[in-house]
Amino acid sequence: MSTDIPIWRIKYLPSKLKEICGKKKCIERLEEIIKEKNFPHLLFVGAEGIGKTLIARLFTKEFLGENHDTNTKLVYADVPLTEEERKLAKSEAYVSTSKIGSMAGKKITTPAFIQVKVKPFVQLKVLGGAPFKILIVKNFDVLGDNQQGFRRLMETYGSNCRMILITTRISRIIDPIISRCQIFLISQSDFVSFSHLLKTIANKESLELTDEVIEILYRISDGKIAKAIDLLQLCCISGNIISSNSLYEFVNTFKNDQIRKLIEICFEGAFSKARTLMRDIIKDYKFNTRQFFSHLMDELINLPLSRFELIKLINIIADADFRAIDGRDGDIQISSLLSKLCLFSEKM
Repeated sequence: MSTDIPIWRIKYLPSKLKEICGKKKCIERLEEIIKEKNFPHLLFVGAEGIGKTLIARLFTKEFLGENHDTNTKLVYADVPLTEEERKLAKSEAYVSTSKIGSMAGKKITTPAFIQVKVKPFVQLKVLGGAPFKILIVKNFDVLGDNQQGFRRLMETYGSNCRMILITTRISRIIDPIISRCQIFLISQSDFVSFSHLLKTIANKESLELTDEVIEILYRISDGKIAKAIDLLQLCCISGNIISSNSLYEFVNTFKNDQIRKLIEICFEGAFSKARTLMRDIIKDYKFNTRQFFSHLMDELINLPLSRFELIKLINIIADADFRAIDGRDGDIQISSLLSKLCLFSEKM
């Protein structure tokens, strides 16, 4: 096993579009766009961890060439603004000069994210010989109602800056945005490409990997290359022979560790952190609400709690499980349970 680069997903990270695994049609279309030297705004849609941002980065790098660094920007719509950035956005608000209409004399403000993170970049002229700048916005759907303000920027500065918007849920993107973009549906890697890549990595890392194990990895990772490589690297800690039994054992152990960590965070009273981890666990292991409650119960029983504390916790989970039968939103039911666990920790 190589120790030069400890993280394999970085070691085997593609550096060119043609090295992207299992997305042939998508890559071919992007390579055509690079040859044409022009494209409309783009909307990348696909599951979390499928490779959308990596593809966007490699595409902009190959499209802009030597002008890439000065004409490209990546922003995360779900990263909260700092207090300084909010103050800056507020200070740049202005009063309407219109004397008639509903906006007469009112204070005009641009959504803070757009005002601070986006507008300064799209307003600046293109540097070098690039045809236009490129702005990549990850988790674009988080903008919600502020997408209307973003639409106006696309219309005003479209000739100076093209946008690549990235989302996991196209249903949360407003129609005016969708109509202004060319849509790319980024799917999971096909099994043949997935298998070929993992065998190549196994050969370079001196691992013994059977077709059965590769099939299991494909199912567990949902065809997501980075997740499969992470699992493969973690499994090889116990040896260079990766069997189906050791893989399943590791996945189950890791799952239990994650749920145990979730309980510990709840007992620390950190609700927001617990909810974030809970959503990651459900996404990674495809748990429904009742399955999640069941695994949570199994881990709670193994904790060194008093009889009184354990009975109280079991009653809390039982009540949440009962409510989840009729509840439409499992995330709300589980979040409610986590909040009760956080409050319970204060009385322990």
